[in-house]
Amino acid sequence: MNSSDQRIEKAKSLIKERELDPENLDRAESLLIELLEGLGSAPGESAVISGLLSQVQYWKGEVADSGLLEIYEKGVDYGKKGCELDASCIEAQFWLAVNYGFLGETRGILTSLFLIDPIEKALSKSLELDESYFYGGPHRAMGWFLHKVPPWPISKGDSRKGLKHLEKALEYGPDFYLNHIYIAQVFAALRDKENARKHLEWILEAPLSPKHGREDQRYKEQAKGLIERI
Repeated sequence: MNSSDQRIEKAKSLIKERELDPENLDRAESLLIELLEGLGSAPGESAVISGLLSQVQYWKGEVADSGLLEIYEKGVDYGKKGCELDASCIEAQFWLAVNYGFLGETRGILTSLFLIDPIEKALSKSLELDESYFYGGPHRAMGWFLHKVPPWPISKGDSRKGLKHLEKALEYGPDFYLNHIYIAQVFAALRDKENARKHLEWILEAPLSPKHGREDQRYKEQAKGLIERI
């Protein structure tokens, strides 16, 4: 493993350990920017680094109290740069789609319809590259996308199609809280209260992750609120 590979792995570790030290995301971002500035002749590696920088913005958005538009716009910019460098980079394609999605939710769905095509394009490419990435992330994101966007004739929304993707995501990430949060909400929208409750109860009963306890606790609180309304 060469020096840049080691530093990329270090950045990945800092991202995974983001809750162990509040400075870890900033450390990962600084390390990745430093690497990116020194790798102008290595597009494949630079694409991965850009994708990881896009991922950093997503995690920053998860805990930010303000400035979400700027955070997700930055995440989109990094993701687009990574895709331009290497369209077959799963990190760039997936985190571009995720940041696009949260940018759209932050702006408001009906004012962000222009983002639907680029989101779908990045998600479709992510599914093609590695459907298992990040606990079934491409299926999870596509499933939620199909559930959230308006149905025909305005757009392509279809919760039943979304459900199929979320079921596939659970095959790759059966213990990943967000897979259960999303599929529970889709089941609820489809008036399948029994299955919605099953997934929400799974979240409430599951143990907290040693490294991501605060993230998991947020999902538990969300699940508690959802189950009270079903």
